[in-house]
Amino acid sequence: MELAAPEIARTARPGQFIQLYPPDGRNLLARPISLSSVSEKSVTIVYRIAGKGTKQFSQLKKNNYIRVMGPLGNGFTLPDKTTRSIIVGGGMGIPPLLELAKQLNRNTEILLGYRDIPFMTEDFLKLGIKVQIASQSENYGFQGTVIDLLKNIAPSDGQVFACGPRQMLYSVSIWAKKHNMPIQVSMEERMACGIGACLGCGVKVQKHGEPNWKYMRVCKDGPVFSGEEVIWNE
Repeated sequence: MELAAPEIARTARPGQFIQLYPPDGRNLLARPISLSSVSEKSVTIVYRIAGKGTKQFSQLKKNNYIRVMGPLGNGFTLPDKTTRSIIVGGGMGIPPLLELAKQLNRNTEILLGYRDIPFMTEDFLKLGIKVQIASQSENYGFQGTVIDLLKNIAPSDGQVFACGPRQMLYSVSIWAKKHNMPIQVSMEERMACGIGACLGCGVKVQKHGEPNWKYMRVCKDGPVFSGEEVIWNE
């Protein structure tokens, strides 16, 4: 879905999200959806129909209006343009990585993992960046998980970016730590307010140099964190 939202587009960064409100007004809570790509005057989102709210979004037509709040959260910190990056995405964690890939240099490898049928692969291929696909179906690309595919990638002195299911993020973080590569992970948690007021999306994080962990809000302090600082075994 492309949304004409020039004020959001002007300030949005890769990894941020918006709160999208169901149009009928009966579902009061907004749905947090990551920004997939950003143009001069619009933003594009990719979502899965998972309930009544997203079903309503899918029924919107061109020139319909919808209430949106954003951009929200802290996005990815972009490295130096000369840095070689590795992007790892899984499932519905893939869409927010498209804008990130656009803003990184071409010396980037993209690994995309799917349970079955791939989607958005053409959008990544158009960037002229090396893309590898892992699918647990026998019909598409490398057969296996994106973690299996990652094990075949040569590490570098660059940086890793990842978005996807929690277990995938944990495994990618372990791989990055093993190879002394810094990693940024974009996390998914259930959100209500989207601005850090309800404290419903906390994750345990222990910052470098600090003696104890603390809860940090995915919507306000994230959704992007250092994979080395997240406490995964909770």
